[in-house]
Amino acid sequence: MPDTAVPGSRRTGKRRQTIIKMKTLIGVVLPAVIAASTAAHSATLHRLEPIARVEMGDSTHAALSASGIVAMLDVRRTTRCNVPVVWADADTSPASPCSMAFLTLRQPENARSRPASFPLTPYGTEDDGMAQLRMSFRHLDATSPRPQVMVSAYTGGAHCCSLTSIFDLSPDGRWQHLELGSTDGDGEPDVVDIAGNGQQEILTSDQSFLYAFASHAGSEAPVVISRYHDGVLENVTRDPAYRGYLAKDLSDRRHSWIRSGRFEPNGFLAYEVATMANLGRFPEGWRDMLAHAQSTKESGFGLSACDLKPPAEKQNGHECSVKEKELLPFPQALSIFLMRSGYVTPEQVAAVTASHEQASITPPTPPVLGTSENPKPPSSAAAQPPETDHSPSASILPAKPSALFTVLGGLGLVLYLVPVVIAYRRNTIHQRRTAMVTVLLGWTVIGWIAALIMALNEPTRRR
Repeated sequence: MPDTAVPGSRRTGKRRQTIIKMKTLIGVVLPAVIAASTAAHSATLHRLEPIARVEMGDSTHAALSASGIVAMLDVRRTTRCNVPVVWADADTSPASPCSMAFLTLRQPENARSRPASFPLTPYGTEDDGMAQLRMSFRHLDATSPRPQVMVSAYTGGAHCCSLTSIFDLSPDGRWQHLELGSTDGDGEPDVVDIAGNGQQEILTSDQSFLYAFASHAGSEAPVVISRYHDGVLENVTRDPAYRGYLAKDLSDRRHSWIRSGRFEPNGFLAYEVATMANLGRFPEGWRDMLAHAQSTKESGFGLSACDLKPPAEKQNGHECSVKEKELLPFPQALSIFLMRSGYVTPEQVAAVTASHEQASITPPTPPVLGTSENPKPPSSAAAQPPETDHSPSASILPAKPSALFTVLGGLGLVLYLVPVVIAYRRNTIHQRRTAMVTVLLGWTVIGWIAALIMALNEPTRRR
């Protein structure tokens, strides 16, 4: 009897030790997982819900009212099809008669305010292309006691576009409107409170970057943060209160770009340099761009001197020459593009160009973006934009992952397969089941812990 009791007591003791180890492991792993999820949740930017919202759908009439403001959307047939419309980007010359979308605004309690009717756009037919008309009430102006009316519609087409306008009652009782222009997607722009101070910001992106230096899929558009006040939209992207958000956006997009294999690098790098300029770190962004840029000839996308000319210079018969229509080297085109868009000044461009003359002596350091990659320094040939495009040198090709990533990846794989190794070393009776749980569910953490429990506790085969 004593001989048979000892093995049983040993097994019981081992199981107790295993349970203690698992409790300790769970006590370490689960808090880390919860902390990581909490941090990710706190970093998530939440959209602010409107006071009221309505979508036209398949109907021809929709209405909203709030705080004494009444707004109505109507789609009706009319013979007055060539009148000025709010969204001039849409087709404004449809055949008569046509279907036209109208917005009517009233403030019944204010005797000084007169009703106003705005023809928005030809709407609802296949030729016009406009659809998904929607309207919302929002408190965009922190100084106004009244809400503002935001109206948008979808233009249709690939990678395109929503047209949006803000309608507001001015202090003198007149209805005014402000066009936000077209934005990618099929909905109104995001309205957020980035700083958490109760001020609503309109979050859009700079659409001029799309297709400029890469395909649509390879293009990245810089964030544009705006505040609305009394008919004016102010660009506040460079306000210090938003630098944390811009830096986080840049870090997230950079990680995604790296994971994609640095797909179409010039599309991302144009966005990066513009964002670094908004953060007051233009020289760092420029150096990193030179270290990773792709030649225009290889990328197949870019801008010419003709593209970068002001529209007035190309009018009155002044056509661009064949030489002006040739694509410029990426750094040169980007510098002109950023100056024209207001991201940098000529003095800033001159400063980085002058500083790069010593690039072959003092390798530049890449911007700190929350990643451990170490891009190669640019060569002296890449420091100054050449007159003609050449094949990319080794210094401006996308950098290879460092040895550190390889080591960390190997360690992560070993850790991931620990339950499998333990199961096979112990020669458990359900080795394959443990392996399947590890491989298929180990990424969920809970699945990995379950597989580890199985590996440590299942009976072993007799040898």
